[in-house]
Amino acid sequence: MIDLISVQGAICCLAFFFAGIVDSICGGGGLITIPAMLAAGIPVRFITGTNQCAAWIGTGVAAFEYVKSGNVHMRSALITLPFAVAGSFLGAKLNLLVPDHYLKIFMLVSVPVIAFFVFSNREMGEEDHYEEKSPGSVAVGSALIGFLLGGYQGFYGPGCGLFFMLAYAVFLKMNLVRATGNTRFVIAIASTVSVLTYAVSGAVLWKLAAAATIFNIAGSYLGARLAIRNGAKVIRPIMIVVVIMLMIKLVFDMAGSL
Repeated sequence: MIDLISVQGAICCLAFFFAGIVDSICGGGGLITIPAMLAAGIPVRFITGTNQCAAWIGTGVAAFEYVKSGNVHMRSALITLPFAVAGSFLGAKLNLLVPDHYLKIFMLVSVPVIAFFVFSNREMGEEDHYEEKSPGSVAVGSALIGFLLGGYQGFYGPGCGLFFMLAYAVFLKMNLVRATGNTRFVIAIASTVSVLTYAVSGAVLWKLAAAATIFNIAGSYLGARLAIRNGAKVIRPIMIVVVIMLMIKLVFDMAGSL
């Protein structure tokens, strides 16, 4: 297995550091860590489990920073949470029945449209307007966000954190910092079940996961502080990078399935 005191080990740990920054700002860290682990020669059967276990505590650290700074709308986040867990379970079950090829085609068409809408609407996420929405609409919107995006996470997954953040910003009218805070809070708790499942399954390289966790915590803390301090000014550029990485992954996945 991989030697931590090697070029491959250093690449993986640095990837988890930068993934922590990206994840805590807008999501999408897996688009960095998974290619890095593949490039380092880690067997595919260990990648998902190692990735989730190594990023879990870092996600919790970022979530804590957002909660501490008052940038989590707790009511909507707590409503989203059980629906995200249920959606993720059903999405994983659906993945066993329906090839994800069709979802990838849909994503290749929809991601550029979403990106154009987001980046042409420069005022989106600049200010909070969720107080203008009724408690009922917040509850329904939070439940739908959790169920639909939880389902996406269970079915396919890449870019899910970004989509959660955008959904909070677009449909619940939160600023980008609060939308990211909600996302980190929900994902930190919702991923507990999958992390525990991988932890007991033998699908985790524990030495790499332990080392990568330290780097991921540092990156997550730094990214959360940058987002909280600078808001949309730092979140938007990272969003552009994540969207580009997601498009590249979709193209490669589609090419690999032909």
